[in-house]
Amino acid sequence: MKESQPTSLVLWILSAVLVGAVLYFLRGIFRPFFVAIFLSVLLEPVVEGFTRWKIPKPVAVFIVMILAFAVLFLMGILVYASAMSFVEEYPRYEQRFLQVFRGTLALLHIPLEDFNRFLQEMDWTSAVQQLSIPSIVTRSVGSFFSFLGNIFLVLLFMLYSLMGKEYLYVRIRKAYAPERAGRILAAVTKINHQLQRYLVTKTLISLATGLLATVILLAFGVDFAILWGVITFLLNFIPNIGSIIATIPPILLAFLQFGGLGRPLLVALCLILLQMTMGNGIEPRVMGRSLDLSPLVVILSLIFWGFLWGIVGMILAVPITAAFKIVAANVEPLRPVSVLLSGVEKE
Repeated sequence: MKESQPTSLVLWILSAVLVGAVLYFLRGIFRPFFVAIFLSVLLEPVVEGFTRWKIPKPVAVFIVMILAFAVLFLMGILVYASAMSFVEEYPRYEQRFLQVFRGTLALLHIPLEDFNRFLQEMDWTSAVQQLSIPSIVTRSVGSFFSFLGNIFLVLLFMLYSLMGKEYLYVRIRKAYAPERAGRILAAVTKINHQLQRYLVTKTLISLATGLLATVILLAFGVDFAILWGVITFLLNFIPNIGSIIATIPPILLAFLQFGGLGRPLLVALCLILLQMTMGNGIEPRVMGRSLDLSPLVVILSLIFWGFLWGIVGMILAVPITAAFKIVAANVEPLRPVSVLLSGVEKE
């Protein structure tokens, strides 16, 4: 018995490493698959709504897939067009940045010649060239657009997920005795309901945050407001750091775009108040503490999935962890794992 415990631990570690390697090397398949699963769970109420209107389910699924394709394609076009416009306008912002930079050095009484000599001694020129903003944006848009190139694979997985749910229930009833099949179906239904509630709520809150951020930026006349709104919507799925990352670029752009400090500070104040209201006020009230995850678990999941799948993995990290927590909470042998993933309960 004592010898079997270290052996089991080693087997668990090897299994985790193997699963991680499979997820990494087959990320071209698993990323669209997980996106399709979450989209199918998210859009399942829409399919059920169409079927309640006496529309056949295959037709309802086809309509939902067309709508999903249109939304994803429109989002990709908006991001791509806005990013290309940003690249074209970058020289103007670069000149403005240099003016602000020189003004800051003068305000701090730092001679520009001495600072340039310091930069040359540190040999940062090549590093600055590698960190060229247009090249970064172009590479990012290219990777995002290549991900959208898998949209048909996502839709294919969505089709099987939306159409195959009923067949899954039939197979479970055939595979197990009636009593056990009933318990399994009850657990599957509960898991699906909780995951659906989480994804729908999180998506609606993220969508509202992105739309309000876009309205704020349009009201103040900040360039590329739609791009920042879409980025805010996506990054809102990344807890804590996502909202911070989403507010930094438009605030910096506002300081470069407008002269003085009045309007940029108002933009920063409005965006920060928006994120605080949505993240610390509305979202906890709407979602409650049923899916509360430990901050350490959130950070580790962001690191793990970000390492495996990049920015897409960071966006999917918390939904995947929340889905696993929901499954663990409804499967008796895994309930201790669900407790370990939870945040600290308040007395």
